[in-house]
Amino acid sequence: MNTLAQTLATATLAAAQPGAVPPSTHNVLLRNPVPLPGPLTPGIVAGVLTNTAGGRRTVDQRPTLSVFLGPGTTAHGLAHWVTRTLWPAGVPAATDEEKLQIARGLWVWNQGYLAWHSSTPWRAGLWFPLPVEVAGAGESWVTDWETVRGWGATHPELVNTTLEVPAASLPLPDPHLLRTAVATVLTGMSVDEAATYVEKRLVGNPFEAVFRIVELLRQVETADPADAATLAVTITRRLAPWELELLAGVTSGHAVLRRLFALAGRATGAEATAARSALGVALRLTRTEAGGWQPPELVGPGVVPVDLPLPPVAATTPVVAANPTDAAAQEKTGGLRYLIHGRDLHLGQQTTESTKTWYGPAYGGRQEPAAFIVENEAAIGLTSEADRARLRVVRLISPKEGMLDASRSADAGLLSTGIQQWSAHVNEELTVLLARYRNAAPDLYDLYFGMWGLQVELWWKEAGVEAVAETADPARVRAANPEAFHADGTPRTGKDFAPQYATFFEVPPGQPRRRLPVPTGAPGVVKPRQAFFGVTKVGNKYHIAPHWCARVRLASLCSTEYKITQIWTGVWRFERLARQAAPTEIRLEVRGRTFRIRDFVSSEFLAAVALDQHINKPGKVRAAIHGAIVRTERAIARMPADRQDELRPYDAVPANSPLRPAWLRLFQLHYLIERDIYDKQIRDHYLLLLQDRFKTDTDMTGLDGEPGSFHGWVGE
Repeated sequence: MNTLAQTLATATLAAAQPGAVPPSTHNVLLRNPVPLPGPLTPGIVAGVLTNTAGGRRTVDQRPTLSVFLGPGTTAHGLAHWVTRTLWPAGVPAATDEEKLQIARGLWVWNQGYLAWHSSTPWRAGLWFPLPVEVAGAGESWVTDWETVRGWGATHPELVNTTLEVPAASLPLPDPHLLRTAVATVLTGMSVDEAATYVEKRLVGNPFEAVFRIVELLRQVETADPADAATLAVTITRRLAPWELELLAGVTSGHAVLRRLFALAGRATGAEATAARSALGVALRLTRTEAGGWQPPELVGPGVVPVDLPLPPVAATTPVVAANPTDAAAQEKTGGLRYLIHGRDLHLGQQTTESTKTWYGPAYGGRQEPAAFIVENEAAIGLTSEADRARLRVVRLISPKEGMLDASRSADAGLLSTGIQQWSAHVNEELTVLLARYRNAAPDLYDLYFGMWGLQVELWWKEAGVEAVAETADPARVRAANPEAFHADGTPRTGKDFAPQYATFFEVPPGQPRRRLPVPTGAPGVVKPRQAFFGVTKVGNKYHIAPHWCARVRLASLCSTEYKITQIWTGVWRFERLARQAAPTEIRLEVRGRTFRIRDFVSSEFLAAVALDQHINKPGKVRAAIHGAIVRTERAIARMPADRQDELRPYDAVPANSPLRPAWLRLFQLHYLIERDIYDKQIRDHYLLLLQDRFKTDTDMTGLDGEPGSFHGWVGE
C-alpha cells in the first residue's frame, strides 16, 4: 500500500473508532543488543535514564533497545506499541494523550541522531533507538516513560513531523539510475569521505542504503581494488561492536558486512586484521585451525538475519495496478507478498499444476525482455552474426516464454524463473544460470543469493548421473564444461563463460557447505534440494514456501547484470539444442542418412519452434523431430511420382548434400504438429503469427520461414 493509501486508511479507521491505533501503524522489528540466553526474558523496570539523547553510544554508556521501522509504522503507533510492550509493571497505563506526548518525546530524544545520519526521516527500515536501557548483563530493561512524556509535552509542535504519517515503503532501485547517482557521489571523493558517506547511511537505515552501498563498493573496487580494501577497513573501524552485531542480525546490514569482510581480506596490516576480526565476530563466522576466518560461502555465519515485517494490513490489500508513472519502482500490491531487504515484492497468487500435487506461488512478472534487449544491446555484447541471429529469435519468442522477473514455485521444478523458465530441480537449468551470474558479478550474487546459503559450483556426471562428491575434481569439471575454461584451465569471463553442468550447495548457519543433489528416487520423501527451496509435505501434497520466488524477483528487478546473464544463457540454449545427446532409440535418419538437429532447424521459424520446445520440454525435441521425419516421408509417399521427386529430401550427389528446402518446408509443418509442449495450442498459434508477420523489408516484425534463413549455427 502506498503512503497516501496508508494515510487515508489510518485516518478512516481513526474517524470510525476514535482513539484506535491500527496494527499496521506499529509494525516494528525490535532489536536487543544484549540478548539473554535461551527462553529467558528480562524484566522491565522504571528507573533513571543515563542516556539523555538517542543515537550512537560509547562503550561507557548503557546499551539501548532499538527498532527498525516496518512499512506503515507511525510515530503515534510506535508510542502505542511501547506502552503495551515495554511498559514497567505497576505503572498506570498511559492515556491516549500521554501516548501522543510519548510519541513526540521519542522524536525529541532522537532528533540529533536523525539529523546526523541524513537518512530520509520516518521511512521503512529506519534504525530508531528507544529510551530503554539494558542494565547489567541484560537481565533488566530500564526506562523512564514519564521523563520521555515530559519531553514531548514541552515540544507540542515538531518541525516537519506528523505523528500519523506512516513510514514510507522502500522503493525498488532502478539499477541504471543508481549506477549514475553513485558515480556522481564518488566524483572527487576521498576514501575517508566515502567511508563517512557509507557509515552514516548504514547506521541510519541499512535497508534503504544497502543497494547504494554495494554499488558504491563495486565502483570503488573497479577503479582501484586497493582503495576498496582500505575503504572496507575504514568503514568497519568506525562501527562499534554492538553496531556491527545489530547490523549482522538484519538482512541488509548482514549483506553489507559480508561484502566488507570480503574486501577487508585483501588489505594487509594490523588494522585490516582487526577489521576482519570484528566482522568475523559480528557475523559469527568460524575460525580456521590457523586462527583465520572461514569464508561465509564455505562455512555459514552463525547469525541468521531477519527482514522487516510486512504490515498486518498486507493480507487484505486488494490487487491494484502499479503506478504507470513509476513502473520501474512500483510493485502490485495484494496477493502473495514478501519482504526482501525491506522491499515489498508481489509474488502473484497461490496456485498448483495439473495433477494438483504441488502448491506454491506463481507470478508472470512485469519486466519485458524484448525491451531490455533493445535498451542494453551494447552491454549484452552479442555482436557476431550467429549470436545476433540467436538473439533475434530469443527476443521474438520471449512474450510467450517468460518475463525477466517471472517466478514460480508450484510444481516439481521447485523454482522456475526468468525468460526461459530455468528450474532448480536439474543441473542444466537454474544452476547454470546462477553459475554464470556468480562468475559475472560475485558481489551481487552474494547479495541476492549467496547470503541466503545458496552456492553453486560447476560439476560433472558419472555414469550419466550427478557425481557423488563434496569437493570438485577440476579435471572432470573442465571436461564437463569445456566452454567455461581457457586452454590453460583458467575460467573464462562474461558472455564467454558458458558452463553446461553445475550443482547447488547449501551453506547452513554455522556449518560447512553440503551438496544438494538432484532429487531422484521414489517420490514421497522430501529430498535435501527440495527442502532447501522450501518444500514441505502435507499428506500427499507438496507445498513450497514463497521466499525463493521473492529472491529471484528482487535480483531480476534490481540487477542489470542478472538480466544480462539471462540473455547470455538464453542465447546459449541453441548450443544445448545442437549438442543434445542422441538416445540410441531415436536416430534422426532420412532414407538411410543420419542428420543433426541443426540440419533440420535451418529457418528462423523452425529455430523458434525448436527453441520453444527445448525451453519447455528439452527431452522431447529429438522425439518430435523423429516423428516429423516419419510424418513427412509418409505424406510424400502418398503423392504422385513427379511430386515425390520434387520433394525428395536431398540430392544423391554429392554424398553429403544437405536437406533440400522443398522437403524442409513440408517438414516444418509436421514438426510443429509433433511437438510435445505445454500450452501447445497457444504456443503454436503465436509462432505461426510470427511467421505470418515476417516481411522482407524489415527484419524485426516476424520470423522467416524459408529454409536457410537462420544463421545462428556455429561451425560445420
